[in-house]
Amino acid sequence: MEEIILTDNGKKVLQFMQDNDQVHVGKDLIELTGIKGIYPVLNSLIRNKLVEKSAKVIRNFTNSKGETRPKEYETYKLTDLGREFNLI
Repeated sequence: MEEIILTDNGKKVLQFMQDNDQVHVGKDLIELTGIKGIYPVLNSLIRNKLVEKSAKVIRNFTNSKGETRPKEYETYKLTDLGREFNLI
């Protein structure tokens, strides 16, 4: 098996997801981890089969004009490999 090497942000996101094993919206992960560029990190974790996309969710979103509308968001969850991956 090929060795998986993660960036510091990849380790931070994976650690957070291991500690909070549930389905997460990418937008929420930005706030929860403090990583603004979360989507390239999530894509790397997906490529390494540590995280996978889950069912999309619809939430209300308020735009800059103050208009609130439903918006579809991607969700992410750990794979079995991601749950077992040792970050040490």
